[in-house]
Amino acid sequence: MRLNKLLLLLTAFFLGAKVTLADVAEGEKLFNANCTSCHAINEKVVGPALKDIDKRQSEAWIIKWVKNPQAVIKSGDAYANKIYNEYNQSQMTAFPQFSDGQIKSIIEYIKTGGAAPAAAAADGVAPNGGGQATGEGFYSQTMLIGLSIFAVILLFIIFILVNIRKVIERIYNEKFPEEIDLEDVKLPWKQNKKSTRYKLFVKHPVVGTLAVGAIITLVLGLYGFDFANKKVGVQKGYAPVQPINYSHELHAGKYKINCQYCHSSADKSKQASIPSASTCMNCHTYVKAKEKYNGQVSPEIQKIYNAVGYDAEKGAYIEGYKQQPIKWVRIHNLPDHAYFNHAQHVKIGKVECQSCHGPIEKMKVVSQQRSLQMGWCINCHREAKVDVANNDYYEKLHKDLKASNKDFITVAQNGGLECAKCHY
Repeated sequence: MRLNKLLLLLTAFFLGAKVTLADVAEGEKLFNANCTSCHAINEKVVGPALKDIDKRQSEAWIIKWVKNPQAVIKSGDAYANKIYNEYNQSQMTAFPQFSDGQIKSIIEYIKTGGAAPAAAAADGVAPNGGGQATGEGFYSQTMLIGLSIFAVILLFIIFILVNIRKVIERIYNEKFPEEIDLEDVKLPWKQNKKSTRYKLFVKHPVVGTLAVGAIITLVLGLYGFDFANKKVGVQKGYAPVQPINYSHELHAGKYKINCQYCHSSADKSKQASIPSASTCMNCHTYVKAKEKYNGQVSPEIQKIYNAVGYDAEKGAYIEGYKQQPIKWVRIHNLPDHAYFNHAQHVKIGKVECQSCHGPIEKMKVVSQQRSLQMGWCINCHREAKVDVANNDYYEKLHKDLKASNKDFITVAQNGGLECAKCHY
């Protein structure tokens, strides 16, 4: 992190920019949230590469363009019309809500070439206060406790059986004194005579059967406990073949398209939503990857065209075509009795997607990275910190915390372990 900051400041110095880390960090956040669906810094995507945009046009021009590109085009600006015509007269989205300072911060971020350091997670908590579970530790601890309990029970049963055996031996020896062989009793492992222990199971098969049965039951119980925890209903590692070979590594990693551009309802509803084919077409009307396939449309992109009825050669939708749904295979599943709300975690809890889905931006093929078992969720609730400082709902609570010299509480301390939170 310190090295990234040093590189960033050196970059800013050599560029002659009066820039702070806060400016670039804000620019990175705005860029990733609003620009990555059409632009990359070092590569042409739907729109042009943005590297050296500050050298091609003045800061004032860029601010006008971002806020109202249509007005700049209509003004007759030569560069604006050149870009407009070069990209098939595709209209760039206007961002009138951005302040001049916000646009400048995006420009500063672009100047760094995308080298801005991301916010660091601290104390096992995701940036911006979002909780992040630290591995699968809950079940390893539970298994250790469970095995310890079973070991104690097993030792207790063995202790009882040993004492029962001694009592039975004493009674047996009193009843059949003629069979007592002191050497055999002291050295039961000798094979020249039948030991009293062997006679115990011959004369008293019920006790021997119960002892063996108890041991077998404990062994099978331990195996069943471990199997139920790790296998039943757990799909960790599940990576089904999808109808389209979509790469998150390419889209979210290389091109840094914001997760919520495709999963648009993640911060608004219970479900994160699967993007419709029309969302894909926002980019792939223009991006066809022909250069990789000898002038032909990429086979995977063609599958999108087949679904929506788009003629890539004519650059138009086929009239009267009956669209076909893309049958994506769901990967992450929770039991029907478990309630989970994406909006509550993404918008309010500010939990990063990677906390539950793993390093999604590095996956060519998506697989389930976490167990998603109850213990894993509980462990996260025990560690995740509630952002009470920036939420009016917790205003009084925040005052109470300040009075107690505390600046946060965990989700668990705020009722996050109540059964009815997830099961109602």
